[in-house]
Amino acid sequence: MHTVEVPIKDAKNPTTIKFPDRCVNCGKPKSVVMPMKLNMGVEKRGQGVLMDFPVPLCAECEKKEKRVTMVTLVPFLIAGLIFGVIAFIPAMLIAPEGTTPDTLGFPFVFGGLVGMVVGVIGGTIVEFVLKFLFAPAYGQLLLKRPLAILSFFNDSEDVIGLSARFTDKKRSLKVIFENDEVAKEFEKLNKSLA
Repeated sequence: MHTVEVPIKDAKNPTTIKFPDRCVNCGKPKSVVMPMKLNMGVEKRGQGVLMDFPVPLCAECEKKEKRVTMVTLVPFLIAGLIFGVIAFIPAMLIAPEGTTPDTLGFPFVFGGLVGMVVGVIGGTIVEFVLKFLFAPAYGQLLLKRPLAILSFFNDSEDVIGLSARFTDKKRSLKVIFENDEVAKEFEKLNKSLA
């Protein structure tokens, strides 16, 4: 693993970073570019500013990335839905019916709340277990990726072979590579940014 820190001098005009013209994971010639964007947390002309950095991948690594999604996000959603429905029904049935017009739908609201909480917890547990089972096949960054529920609130982007997140109050971007050779090439391409 190799970490490169890219300074960001102006949040309203984020740094443009360049990747080598090959896959960030394995180093083979690129076949696709995965668009990755991070919110800078500021606005310019009434619109949020995004730091855009397209990441090159070979066809094989792109397929792996899609399979990683199948191992993490899809099980989280499916298991969460199943656990949520299973919890919703009994919670709705045991909740007391309201006596005023404002509380008549209370069993559905209570059941929905319980179903959502149980669904998120159940989906997260299933995703957590699957991450450890598939880590040998997909690499260490699979384990370092935030769980699906946390990734909704985390200011980072992860793709197979690479992880990027802000540090120091968005004054720099920390890019972690699994491939040291590609990381060194990335450093040379972006040396003028330092």
